[in-house]
Amino acid sequence: MRAAGSGFCGSIRHLRDGCETPSIWEPGTSSRVPTTFWGIATIPIDEKLAAIFPGTSEMSRVMREFDWSSTSLGNPEDWPEGLKTPLRMLLTTRFEMWLGWGPELNFFYNDAYIPTLGIKHPSMLGRPFREVWSEVYDDVADQVERVRAGEATWNKALLLRLERSGYPEETYHSFSYSPLFKADGTVGGLLCVVSEETGRIISERRLETLRQIGSALTPVKDKAGLHAGVRQAFATNRRDFPFVSLQFSGDEPVDYEDTFDLEAASLPNRGVEEGCIVDLPPNVKWPVGDWDRPPVRAIIIGIPGPEGTSTVGRLVLGLNPLRPDDPDILDIARLMASQIGASYATVKALENERRRADRIWSVSRDIMVVIDATGMFRSVSPSWTRILGHPIDQVVGRHFGDFMDPDDVAASADALSEAFAGQDLSNYESRYRALDGSFRLIEWHTTKEDDLVYAYGRDVTERRRVEEALTDSREQFRHLVQGVTDYAIYMIDQEGRVSSWNEGARRIKGYEPEEIIGEHFSRFYTEEDRAAGAPARTLETAKKEGRFISEGWRVRKNGERFRASVVIDAIRDDQGRPIGFAKITRDITEKEAAQRDLEAAKEALFQSQKMEAIGQLTGGVAHDFNNLLMAILSSLELLGKHLPDDTASRRLLNNAVEGAQRGATLTQRMLAFARKQELTLEHIEIPALLAGMSDLVQRSIGPEWPISTNFPLKLPPVLVDSNQLEMALLNLIVNARDATPAGGPIVISGTCVDLESNVVRGLSQGSYVRLIVRDQGVGMDVDTARRATEPFFTTKGIGKGTGLGLAMVHGMTQQIGGTFEIISKAGQGTSAILWLPIAKQSAVVEPASPPPKTPGPELDRLTILVVDDDALVLMNTAALLEDMGHDVIEAYSGKEALARFRERDDIDLVVTDQAMPNMTGVELIAAIEGIRTGVPKIIASGYGEGVEAPGRNVVRLGKPFGQAQLARSIALVMGADSTSAEGGRSAKLS
Repeated sequence: MRAAGSGFCGSIRHLRDGCETPSIWEPGTSSRVPTTFWGIATIPIDEKLAAIFPGTSEMSRVMREFDWSSTSLGNPEDWPEGLKTPLRMLLTTRFEMWLGWGPELNFFYNDAYIPTLGIKHPSMLGRPFREVWSEVYDDVADQVERVRAGEATWNKALLLRLERSGYPEETYHSFSYSPLFKADGTVGGLLCVVSEETGRIISERRLETLRQIGSALTPVKDKAGLHAGVRQAFATNRRDFPFVSLQFSGDEPVDYEDTFDLEAASLPNRGVEEGCIVDLPPNVKWPVGDWDRPPVRAIIIGIPGPEGTSTVGRLVLGLNPLRPDDPDILDIARLMASQIGASYATVKALENERRRADRIWSVSRDIMVVIDATGMFRSVSPSWTRILGHPIDQVVGRHFGDFMDPDDVAASADALSEAFAGQDLSNYESRYRALDGSFRLIEWHTTKEDDLVYAYGRDVTERRRVEEALTDSREQFRHLVQGVTDYAIYMIDQEGRVSSWNEGARRIKGYEPEEIIGEHFSRFYTEEDRAAGAPARTLETAKKEGRFISEGWRVRKNGERFRASVVIDAIRDDQGRPIGFAKITRDITEKEAAQRDLEAAKEALFQSQKMEAIGQLTGGVAHDFNNLLMAILSSLELLGKHLPDDTASRRLLNNAVEGAQRGATLTQRMLAFARKQELTLEHIEIPALLAGMSDLVQRSIGPEWPISTNFPLKLPPVLVDSNQLEMALLNLIVNARDATPAGGPIVISGTCVDLESNVVRGLSQGSYVRLIVRDQGVGMDVDTARRATEPFFTTKGIGKGTGLGLAMVHGMTQQIGGTFEIISKAGQGTSAILWLPIAKQSAVVEPASPPPKTPGPELDRLTILVVDDDALVLMNTAALLEDMGHDVIEAYSGKEALARFRERDDIDLVVTDQAMPNMTGVELIAAIEGIRTGVPKIIASGYGEGVEAPGRNVVRLGKPFGQAQLARSIALVMGADSTSAEGGRSAKLS
């Protein structure tokens, strides 16, 4: 037998090392002639040899270059056709083949057979068959002899331990041996067609093991069964896994069935989560399985816990000693561990259920018993003692008849026979004698499992007594039901026909008993509900769930619909069988109307409280803002008198004044909303109003949103507060801009509409101008449009909107007798609609223009007491008066003002703020009147509401005010202004 590495491959290595070229046959000669190819010595192909060894495969080349003279076969040219013909077939097919020829069956094989030979290729070429496969020759020797006798043989997946990789290896081959005949008809050789099936056989075997694991673990109910099931499953595959050891956390050594389990438990525990292969200690007598040698390696893999928790144990699998390098074995082991882990989770769940069942057995208030076929109690729960008094040990092992009323024993024996026949008993009652001699009525429910009946019994003694008492009162109850008039109470049979009728049903539904009893109750439903199958669903729900409760529309005999609250209870007999339904109907039409009114009132109160809170907040802010504007405007006015006659400086000053005046206008609008002061209603031409504000608004929103108007030639004037309408339109235009971030037209249109009453919600009959502000922006969905006029509701981002704009618009239109609507769809823009009442025919008032800035009337020099708690306002008011030539006495509070007034008898006039701490302006005026009457007074306020001041010589002045307004107020209160109303009477100047 040649050593591994000899033959052709060894020859090539020899040539590469520069050694002498091996001898080969030279065509047509008996000498060997070396040549070179690719820089190494090689041999040209002999045509005769090419005919014997055809093709370009590796084995064709090897055979052509092989020294056949070293074998008993000799020169290939002298070989018989009985050899050459099958040899040519062998070299030109892709099927795995080999053939042997001659007495020793010298070995030929093709490329497809090379993997089967393994490291024996190419050294086994030409060697005797017995030498090539010496390790398995004895297994096939008898077949070789049969082939020599001219008989063909066949083997299906035969186990052969081939040493093709340097060690005995488990392989499976399906092959046939066919005789090759010489020319004289005798057998000259053997042809083998072979197919290796090792991979298929082992894969199927492992899959069968997985199936066996699943089958063995399916009925497992405890950990002992789990161990047994695993051993049973792996016993079917002792080739891949000569031994198995399953170890769970908490297992004690006494739990291990085999001694090698202890050795397996001592193996290292590293890497068990994913599985690892370890070498087994050689000094342990490991089980060999189906082999004649023990395993040398094993897999250790963790058993996964429930729902991805840590491992709960590990599986140790001895590995096949004839397949030491199997790349797939870890994946198979992981699947097996997962199956075991799933079964372990089931076992733990069953254990938990058993523990729960044990707890139920112990704490149940019902009696639980287990009875065998002879009627003996096998087990009794503690509730027996609690209910009947007998100790448990005096009950177990005795016949049930020993504890039963003698009159019930025979019937109970028949019932027990039915239970053992497989019929579950339900609500079966029998009387049991308690320890004190009394009898308790027990209601039983049973089920059969294996050869035992499991039953639980409930003590219904008291319940039966109550039921008997109730039976006596049924007639009283019937009279009671008949006397109820506020509820329709009646019975319905299982088909839905009315079977009883009380006075309340007659009153609510309108039918007399003789008209309705026997009729189907669906006639009380609306046509829509009947078409939708509501009556049938009602009874089905009551039957399944025991009760049906709903509210809906029902119909009286006269066709009138009413809102009803309905309760339907399923009625069952003593055996639990349905016998009909009890129906109670209550007319809740008036109740729902009252509830809706209450909800509306609550909502109105909530809105009112919310608006009041908003008003208080807005009023306070506006008051403080007015004080700031007062200081700014008066300072600017005085500054203007000291500026040089410079155009640029004057323009900047005028811009500052105009900005402050706009702020003052804004605060007045805020105060109008906050205090809901009486609006100044005027006859306003809407086109003229818009023309006056369009330039300012267009500049404010930008050119990307062009504003256009569309009005008829003769649009009648409306009765409205012009300032409030301007503010409303400004709000709507800004909202339209914000809803169209990419820009787009804003169209303002108006039409005159004559309405009947309630055509538009909230509007009475009359003529209105329908003013619409339309954009093509993102629009609003139904819910957003519904809530748009709620205070504080906004869809703009933080800091981009207060949620008050549309609420103010809505409030203004409601206050003047109109209303406000929003029509919008998401993605289709928004139309904001103001319904404004048309003014009756009279002179039209154009939008007011600011009063001309004329100097006030000339007055004598006065001594004036100025009172204000705001230092800035006090300082600027004093400065304005001093600039007018007056002497000023300053006071920061009402208390200080009274002290100054008492000290000075020459004070000609008092100018005081209204909102001061501790003492208001009105209270100060009253106190001054108590000291000296007749002193003229001016009371200034940053709030928009009127101030009711005592005395006839008081003028009210609104903040912020300028020097001209202050001068006119002084003239008015001092009697120097000829335009004063009713000479010295309390007046207001703003």
